[in-house]
Amino acid sequence: MSERAFDTETGSIFYEVFDATDARQEVAPTLVLLHNFMSSGRAAWGALLDTLREHQRILLPDLPGHGQSIGHPTDFNHRQIARQLAAWLEAEQAQQAHLAGCSSGGMLAQLLVAEGLVRPRTLTLVSTTHSINPTKSGHTGQLDPADFKAAANWMEATARLHDPYHYEGYYEDVILAGFRRLHPETAIDLPLTTLASFAMPVCIIHGTADEFFPPAIAERMAAAIYDAELHLVPRQTHALLFRQPWRVAQIMVEFLHQHP
Repeated sequence: MSERAFDTETGSIFYEVFDATDARQEVAPTLVLLHNFMSSGRAAWGALLDTLREHQRILLPDLPGHGQSIGHPTDFNHRQIARQLAAWLEAEQAQQAHLAGCSSGGMLAQLLVAEGLVRPRTLTLVSTTHSINPTKSGHTGQLDPADFKAAANWMEATARLHDPYHYEGYYEDVILAGFRRLHPETAIDLPLTTLASFAMPVCIIHGTADEFFPPAIAERMAAAIYDAELHLVPRQTHALLFRQPWRVAQIMVEFLHQHP
């Protein structure tokens, strides 16, 4: 594992690189993992790393403004973040790597593809949506962190992912405040017709009790994409990476094995 940084116009992206552990592979394919808003690369994907890196080289960033990454576009504008990630992936020669994202990371992954910034071999979307605009998603509920059915004291634990690298109170002042200001123009607002243009195999993994994005959204996304498979995990709420990481890893390994 190595730690690196990539400079952008608004700061630097911290990321880790994990080589594949299967010594029989001369050149392992690359898998890029994008985490959810308010988290970090290790916090979100850490429990899956040993499984996923057996046959894949892993690129694991802290998204701009999160974890050890410094600086971010105004209001965490996802399209600007996508462009920063695209420049980083170009520097890593990973524009055609396998790409996966959870929640906000899944939104960024879709924007990277929709805007032609990358051409991933496959796309995996976990607990995410194509739009937070109710007229497109069909869901009128508000995205409120208080609705996230996480463990007790999860807000305090989440703050510890960020504050030590910035300052005490950074999480509440910057990240949580930024999340609450997100709207369709700064997050994601793609029509299903855009997803229909995705040419790569897509794996959608979603909980049937997702409190942020009801499973009907995932079902419509899967129906719109020509080459998509949908995995609905029963009785699971948002951010499956934290709920059943072993199940997500199993689905991803099987999916990636089909598309080496």
